[in-house]
Amino acid sequence: MAGRAVPAALYAALQVCFPCGGLPEWLTAAGPRCATGAAQILIEGDGRAEEFAGLVALAWWELLQDPGDDPFTDLFTRACANYLS
Repeated sequence: MAGRAVPAALYAALQVCFPCGGLPEWLTAAGPRCATGAAQILIEGDGRAEEFAGLVALAWWELLQDPGDDPFTDLFTRACANYLS
């Protein structure tokens, strides 16, 4: 999936599942993502694509462990599943 941009919902899911510096610098160095005009984060290179897919898989597993009724859990779980499929 090299060369693709990180979808906003997927970025949010990763932030929830990997708080406090758990994500690689190339992913977090782009700055805050809350603005609607925030620049895209591109997944450049096969190494980063593989690293990103691993993070998404871990986040997906974490989200599946939380059967709560938080609407964001469902959104984030679907974002992970869509990316991995």
